[in-house]
Amino acid sequence: MLNETTTPKILVIDDDPSVHRLLATYFKRRNYVMESCEDSQNAVTHIREFEPDLVLIDLMMSSLDGISASKRIRNMEMQSYLPIIMLTAKSDDRDVVAALEAGIDDYITKPFEFDVLEARIRNMLRLKSLQDRLMHKSKELNDASEQINRLNHVLVDTNRQLQKKIYDLRSIFEVSYKVMGQLEFEQLVKDALINILGIFTAKSAVLLLVDPEQTDTFRVVDARGIRNIDLRKLLLHRHDKLIHYMELIKKAFQIRNISEEFRDVVPQLRELDIEVLSPLYQNDELTGLLCLGPNFKDEEYSLDQLETLGIVSNMLAVAVSNATLYENIRAMSCTDGMTSLHNYRFFELRIKEEISRARRDGSQLSLLILDVDYFKNYNDTLGHPAGDDVLRKVSKILQTSVRDNDIVARYGGEEFAVILSGAEKQGAIKLAERIRAKVEDASFYKEEIQPSGQLTISLGVASFPDDAIREEDLIQNADKALYQAKKNGRNRVVAYTETLNTA
Repeated sequence: MLNETTTPKILVIDDDPSVHRLLATYFKRRNYVMESCEDSQNAVTHIREFEPDLVLIDLMMSSLDGISASKRIRNMEMQSYLPIIMLTAKSDDRDVVAALEAGIDDYITKPFEFDVLEARIRNMLRLKSLQDRLMHKSKELNDASEQINRLNHVLVDTNRQLQKKIYDLRSIFEVSYKVMGQLEFEQLVKDALINILGIFTAKSAVLLLVDPEQTDTFRVVDARGIRNIDLRKLLLHRHDKLIHYMELIKKAFQIRNISEEFRDVVPQLRELDIEVLSPLYQNDELTGLLCLGPNFKDEEYSLDQLETLGIVSNMLAVAVSNATLYENIRAMSCTDGMTSLHNYRFFELRIKEEISRARRDGSQLSLLILDVDYFKNYNDTLGHPAGDDVLRKVSKILQTSVRDNDIVARYGGEEFAVILSGAEKQGAIKLAERIRAKVEDASFYKEEIQPSGQLTISLGVASFPDDAIREEDLIQNADKALYQAKKNGRNRVVAYTETLNTA
């Protein structure tokens, strides 16, 4: 079992000898014991013989890639948890997602910074140490339970208490299994709170996390067992004295036991009937708070329960971090980096889904395709930065002109597409005209260089099922209407009609 006095053992799996030499020199200075494996096919054998505390594995290897080798490792029966960090020279988000789904805990890109490598290793070793302590404690308690069961009736009460501890620890492992393997953020939080309510027989649970846009604010992301209260009003801030107290002690505590000087936000918590707070830490930074209401026996939480809650909070912090990373990577794969709109890939998927839904519901749908008039002239004259600013500004106008359930995408270059769910053709034409007018009225840098003296857009409109019943035909017809708008002089809206097929 890994502890503070044990020298960590690290297995490096990489078919590049220079990597082994580099890491061997570094790990020797850091007092780590390193074992080298240059053939990933032999990874399982090395792990059985070397019994490492951590594995560093390269993504791209000639015999067996790092993801496949990691899957083999995860299928091994082990006495303790073995963290895996992937080394990769690639920056493809799909590889990162595949690695996380294969059971790899973290990744580092080559060439790596040793400070980053050291931080990642320490973080994974802390996770392993936590898992090892839990498993060791569970074994001790199970052994104690077997002994107690052989004692006479005088020890029945003690035996019952130990059985409860065993149940709690098994519940912790169940929570760990569920949350560490769940990458869908909302489902992760839901599963975690439901299981935590069961472990502690608590009446309610609330999870607050750092707002990604306002990093000094903690907001509620989910709650269970609380009704008739607007949780959006519950905001905690890093400058709150209670948060400062939490950062000082770094463990779960009952708010009734803290001194008056740290009670600045306690009334807000009391309104929710919250009894216990437990911090969530990631890389030594406070990232969230797990709050519990009273238990069903209305008894004070024991020290053992508070310790267990701290363990659960640490697990939850790691799981939330992984799920957030996964969500960000998935969002990036569907988002245009420059405009923050959906990209063409996302548009292709959603136009099919929306037409299928409209066909199923017997509803209508309209599609706008538009582009910036004489954009090449503007871009070539003023340069790409100015052209990019135009695309971003047009994107903002589109986003603020449509409903929340409408889909705005960058179709390609200076072209955009807007899917209007449930919109009939006349309504779509009116919206297109409003968008056209907004762009015409907007101010753009040196737009007077354009042939018309200002920067404008042209739009084509087509509707389902009036103009097409297949997505490719709908797109083609909207594109024909856009072409006609260009042909008619630009800065206008044209709706598709069958006459355009002969134009």
